Amino acid sequence: MGMGVGIVAHMAVDEALDDDLVALEASHLFASSTTKIGIRRGTFMRGYMYDFLERFAPHLTRDRVDEALTAGPRHEQSLFDDLDLPEY
Repeated sequence: MGMGVGIVAHMAVDEALDDDLVALEASHLFASSTTKIGIRRGTFMRGYMYDFLERFAPHLTRDRVDEALTAGPRHEQSLFDDLDLPEY
């Protein structure tokens, strides 16, 4: 039959590329959530790691990531409290 059903995040759909899909709005069925990234303290951060983080989340600049990695566990969350995170 060539049919199927899937749940796909809105941010993962490209209307130009996915013109053969029918999307139904279902955000009212799911609670909002925040994606978090964990980095082991003491990890040597290579350039490509910073690049990935900033592409994934533009507010995670090299300076902000370095500041978070050197902050104590009690202070790292406060570095991000003033940010308005995008919602998709």
